[in-house]
Amino acid sequence: MNKVHTVYKGELNGKIVYIGTTIQVPSERFRWHKHNGKSFSFSVIDQFDNAEDMLNLEFELIKKYNPRFNKIKHRKQNLNAPLTDEILESRINNKEWCQCCLKRRVNRGYKYCYYCS
Repeated sequence: MNKVHTVYKGELNGKIVYIGTTIQVPSERFRWHKHNGKSFSFSVIDQFDNAEDMLNLEFELIKKYNPRFNKIKHRKQNLNAPLTDEILESRINNKEWCQCCLKRRVNRGYKYCYYCS
């Protein structure tokens, strides 16, 4: 069974206040948000068969609408999935990534993330 990669929006009083992505069944993800305090009106924007297209659309919509409840607005999100050895190797000596775990981004001038330091 192939995973469906979904981009969705949350609206409040007719204004887009949140853009998100999920590989869960959308209604389950919406229920999770509502349980955690985001009582928005959620709806699916688009669905894809791959993560890259999903993350690209999410970032374009975040740049376009500047939703107030999205925390990361200056770059694409990371796909929250197990990383391949190839991806981990590509992060060695890359100053953007923690050089201990190779899984978390670090701020400029730092070598290790909060968890590894």
